[in-house]
Amino acid sequence: MQEEADAQSFMYQHSHAALATVDQQGTPFASALNVLPDHEGRLIMLVSELAEHSRNLRGAPRASLVWVEQQHSDWQAAMRLTVSGEVIEIPADQGERYLQVFPHARDYLALDFRFLALRPTSARWIPGFGKAAWLNSEALVQPWGWDLAREQAMVGHMNDDHADAVDHYLSLLGAPGQGARMLAIDPWGAWLWHDERLRRLPFPARAEDAGQVRETLVMLARTRPEDFFLARP
Repeated sequence: MQEEADAQSFMYQHSHAALATVDQQGTPFASALNVLPDHEGRLIMLVSELAEHSRNLRGAPRASLVWVEQQHSDWQAAMRLTVSGEVIEIPADQGERYLQVFPHARDYLALDFRFLALRPTSARWIPGFGKAAWLNSEALVQPWGWDLAREQAMVGHMNDDHADAVDHYLSLLGAPGQGARMLAIDPWGAWLWHDERLRRLPFPARAEDAGQVRETLVMLARTRPEDFFLARP
């Protein structure tokens, strides 16, 4: 359905969200962290054992994540998505996709940090003021048409052989420059790093497999900035 596609695209464009948990007395607690979908349809987080939300999740492993359209001046009129589900701990090697986008976080693993994964069981999508819908959570977060090894190969190919195209993507984002690096690719876009800043390159439509990723990246490399801003989701 179109609502699931719109909400999915919206979720993928963000690298962080608010996290809501409850403690053993049932008291709610909200915090913020980085969160990324992985190839299996899970939402991956990296948390410290000492964090309040970690203590809460040990007692009640249920949580909600909330994404909000940050550029909007009125969050009650902004697009927003709430996803709830069960949270489980996963081995460090299953969090490798998170480290594609946040490579500096690898150092945290030597401390008390661990990876968590949330599989959605419900999702509430609000695309604007006075609009709301419950979504099919399984349709919202789906497995991809490629694995981590294939993603890393695509990223390496773009950085090694098409650095000029990666720099061109910066101009599409209104931030022209040189020396950009691609960090990760998912069905709805790519994460770029430039000038000590994480930048998001959105795709105009979901890429179902590696072939569609290639077609989309070639198309964007040939797109003028003025046309991209008119067409971007």
